Amino acid sequence: MKHWIRFVVVVLFIGLLFPNVLVSKASALDDVKGDHHFVNSFTAKDGSNYYVNRGHLEELAVGIYKVSNDMKKFRLIKQGNYTNIQLYKDTIVVFNDDLNKLQRFSFDGTLIREYPQVTSSNFLIDRDRMYYHTGKNVYEININGQGNKYLYTSEGTIQEFTVHNGWLYYAYLIPAVPPPYDYSMSFARFKLSNPQQVVPIISKVNSIDSIIVRDGYIYSVIDPQSTMNARYLYRTDYSGNGLKRISNVDSTAVFIGIKYIYFVDNTGTYKQYLYRMDKDGKNAVKVGDLTGSKLSAEYYNGAFYFEIQNVQQNTFFLRRILQTR
Repeated sequence: MKHWIRFVVVVLFIGLLFPNVLVSKASALDDVKGDHHFVNSFTAKDGSNYYVNRGHLEELAVGIYKVSNDMKKFRLIKQGNYTNIQLYKDTIVVFNDDLNKLQRFSFDGTLIREYPQVTSSNFLIDRDRMYYHTGKNVYEININGQGNKYLYTSEGTIQEFTVHNGWLYYAYLIPAVPPPYDYSMSFARFKLSNPQQVVPIISKVNSIDSIIVRDGYIYSVIDPQSTMNARYLYRTDYSGNGLKRISNVDSTAVFIGIKYIYFVDNTGTYKQYLYRMDKDGKNAVKVGDLTGSKLSAEYYNGAFYFEIQNVQQNTFFLRRILQTR
């Protein structure tokens, strides 16, 4: 009996000194990615949430806010018209619509750097470089403001883009001939070190969005033939081979994990839900009620962030849903 008592005491002592040792790996959150967003409304750092109000929350002045976890308390950091907030280390990078230039701030709103070369809010950050486009033309600039460089001109107007492992992936829109009412969308990638090395991936579909590149695959939501109710999730390899539909659920705002896929149902109604399903598209379960229709959806550090419009109540509000294990 004394040996068992000593064993229990030792286990408890280890648990106090090293609490993570006794936590099962199965309890860790799934590694979720959602890097398809070309205009971000949220970012998060060290348990703090930041939001750009572009006028949706009419009771608040437009500007950058620090927001509580329940998404109900707001502290104004910087007033003004801003778009596309992103994070670089311990700073916020955001486009200033009033001045038509990119800016970088500390978390208290102190201006750190301006990027007058960047006159487009369509930008993303990858390590110490930023990539932006002006519709068709794609550029690269260092985070220190040096080395602004033209990279590539797209055949059509870029709608979404993301950078992964030295390649830039982009979906672009091409108006049909004759214009102006019809169009098609295509998807391609080019190598950042050699922008003339272009690989076409998907051509001439009605719509393609929610692009996520990870683990050897490209995920995207595609409507192949303008059927309106056929926005399904597809997967292909990096060259566009083996295109496969992996879900029969009409989807929007998709996030890909190692184990699960998260998405918002594209019902077209005034009420939507956040779902989780297996990587093969099966066993979909509700994990969150949006109580309205999402305007934007993002993911940071174990939580999903939403701008929501409740049409019936004529209100806009924010929602944060913690990721399930």
